[in-house]
Amino acid sequence: MIINAAIYFFGGLAALATLLMLFQRDPVKAAMLMLAALLATAGLYLALSAQLLAVLQVILYAGAIMTLFIVALTVTPAAWKDKPAPARIKRVLGLAAAAVILAELLKVSTALKTVTAAPEFSETGTLEIARQLFGPFALQFELLSLVILASIVAAVALTSRRRTAL
Repeated sequence: MIINAAIYFFGGLAALATLLMLFQRDPVKAAMLMLAALLATAGLYLALSAQLLAVLQVILYAGAIMTLFIVALTVTPAAWKDKPAPARIKRVLGLAAAAVILAELLKVSTALKTVTAAPEFSETGTLEIARQLFGPFALQFELLSLVILASIVAAVALTSRRRTAL
């Protein structure tokens, strides 16, 4: 019963943060709402007994990628913040599309009577994931770490170049 309440709480929190993020005009506030949605997703993983996925969600997405996103926001010019509000027809079309998507989601969710439980942790344990990650996928894992390192170096280079130009 508590697990179901946690799933509904974190799912609602993720959905609310995502909706608020979509309608936010300030990019920094949108990034903070995205962070809240990512942390709520980690809470969902914890409620489903997927501790490794929750930790990876916090470290990779909520930590590294959001840091890069905030750095990118700080080095971009702020001139695009002063855009005019979208036209009324765009809002109406967006709300209509959202209503159609919501109706489809409700239709699918009512059609699904049961939800399968998450597999036991022994089936997808950390040892098996580590064997896959550092075994056959070791090259891809190292390439991903190089891409992240290159992104950090590029962000630092862009920031220092902008400061010296001012």
